Amino acid sequence: MHDTAKRSAIQGLSQKRSVRAVVFDYGNVLCLEQTLEDMKGMALLCGIPHGRFSELYWKQRPPYDRGDIDGPAYWTAVVGQQELGLSRDQIETLIKLDSESITRPNQGAVQWAKLLHHEGFPLTLLSNMPLELSRHVTKSFPSLSTFEYLVYSCDYGSIKPELAIYRNCLELLKAAPQDILYLDDRAENVEAAARLGINSVLFDTVEKTASRVESRFDIPVPSYGRCRQSSSQYSSTNRRPDRMESD
Repeated sequence: MHDTAKRSAIQGLSQKRSVRAVVFDYGNVLCLEQTLEDMKGMALLCGIPHGRFSELYWKQRPPYDRGDIDGPAYWTAVVGQQELGLSRDQIETLIKLDSESITRPNQGAVQWAKLLHHEGFPLTLLSNMPLELSRHVTKSFPSLSTFEYLVYSCDYGSIKPELAIYRNCLELLKAAPQDILYLDDRAENVEAAARLGINSVLFDTVEKTASRVESRFDIPVPSYGRCRQSSSQYSSTNRRPDRMESD
């Protein structure tokens, strides 16, 4: 009976997919969601009611994330819908508040990334983010130093879920789509990656996401404060060198 159970466990493990690299989204994955206070603070500075501000903030975001416009142009567009004006100092303050609102770590996800790095899995960030915020995040989010590539939409002129940015990521990794695991909190982004053959899992909480990943893939996942080690060929002795920061 013991031998039968052992064989079943081995067969179950063999059915899990092996991946060679892990790609993380940033917002609401590695960092916590912006708070109500964050949004109200920016709305107050703009002189726009919070509800209307939130609508304009996201409506004007795509060209900013894509790198088509810079911070001053973005904030001018946001308040321009209300026929308001902003001083240079106000715009600088808004960019600062916006940047700071996305640098609170999601500790569970950060620890998971550290575990994967320790086990030798190359890490990549794939995020919709404008220029000013991306540079702030690169400097202010220490755990990103273990990521080999930081793929920000503003640097590639494409935003998720457009397929071009996923292709850019694949070219950087020089890996087949089926060798990558991608985690993102937005269903449309996950679905777009999956269309290219990338193993994609929707991220909500660390616990639920880890459970879904563990059932399908042979990689380490956090579990009740401890981590299950994978049977992967990777180990801390053969992991790739850390990515060198360029800015």
